[in-house]
Amino acid sequence: MEIFQWKLFLFFCSFLITYLIFIQNSSFKNSYKIPSYYRIFNQGLNITFNTYENIESGLSIQSRKLLILTYTTFFGDPFPIYPSSECGFNTSSFQVTNNKEQFKSSDVVMFHSRNMPSMQELIHLNNLRGKDQLWIYFTMESIYNNPGVNDIDKYFNASATYGVDTDIPFPYRYHKKRLEVDESFNKDYFLNKTRMVAWAVSNCNGDARNKLALKLVSYGVDIEVSGGCAGRFPKLFSSKCRGRPCYEDLRDFKFYFSAENFLCDGYITEKYWNTGLDYDVIPIVLGGSNYSDPRLAIPGSYIDAMSFDSPKTLANYILDVSSNSTKYNSFFKWKKRWQLDSSSFFCMLCDKLRNGINFRTNPLLKTMNVEKCIRPQEKFNIWINKS
Repeated sequence: MEIFQWKLFLFFCSFLITYLIFIQNSSFKNSYKIPSYYRIFNQGLNITFNTYENIESGLSIQSRKLLILTYTTFFGDPFPIYPSSECGFNTSSFQVTNNKEQFKSSDVVMFHSRNMPSMQELIHLNNLRGKDQLWIYFTMESIYNNPGVNDIDKYFNASATYGVDTDIPFPYRYHKKRLEVDESFNKDYFLNKTRMVAWAVSNCNGDARNKLALKLVSYGVDIEVSGGCAGRFPKLFSSKCRGRPCYEDLRDFKFYFSAENFLCDGYITEKYWNTGLDYDVIPIVLGGSNYSDPRLAIPGSYIDAMSFDSPKTLANYILDVSSNSTKYNSFFKWKKRWQLDSSSFFCMLCDKLRNGINFRTNPLLKTMNVEKCIRPQEKFNIWINKS
């Protein structure tokens, strides 16, 4: 009888150990979701909570708010994480502060890449850091224009930036599909447009886009340029607005040259989103991204330069569309099925925190991998020399 009891005891211990290993390695291991009491088990930089409850469910019994500290500035200005009641869900349990004295009591701490503390300060903060504190790295800069991350990757749990290879997507503009097709968009966008391509450019260092613009001009595409670099191109136009292009500048144009200054995967800036789509011109995009991915751009809303066999076939297509009202208007059909979303960085951050973030090993090294810029540039160098 004693032998049987001993075997039963060993079986129970074996079962318990197996169960604990299963829990340890379950799908919750590398995920973040708001827990009751915010109790967290920190294993290296892979954070796991002991309980998982949605903040809106009414089941969670925590009494305090989840505190988000924006530790750095954003180019000297306040961090672009502004509390909002227009997120489509309850955000009352989230609080944002830039008070560094609240560092130890903060649940989430965000750092901007271009305003990162010194290495010495970062090490000091990490030593003060509680085991349950989440650090998020934020940038909207291209990888080429961003400080290196090799030395700081180990301190961060997640990245928040543009593109799809990030933990918290912070694109230059949010967009989404309409719930129903809106058939009211029947405007003739071709009407009264008498000029071809506009381009406002002040950063003269975008070698790829400069080469393409000159090639298109050589093939008969009329590009009018304003800004600090306009003198490098044959045809100039005077801006009616200060700073970025505006409706008064673009209302007579059919296209806008929405070329990025760096060709990097996922890097699609306001040149496409705001200048092109807001002013009812067709963006001619040049970048390192897969524009056909609906997570990155709106299908049918642009002309993707490098999707053509050569710069010459691109130029011929632009000339064709510029003289054909039916083809031209087809680039605005997206308005029936898609809409630009008013969502904000704050909404996306809170949504991710409440629904869960699946962490990756070395998130910064993967997100800010320079190969994401080298490969598109090499592809462009081959493509631009085709005739």
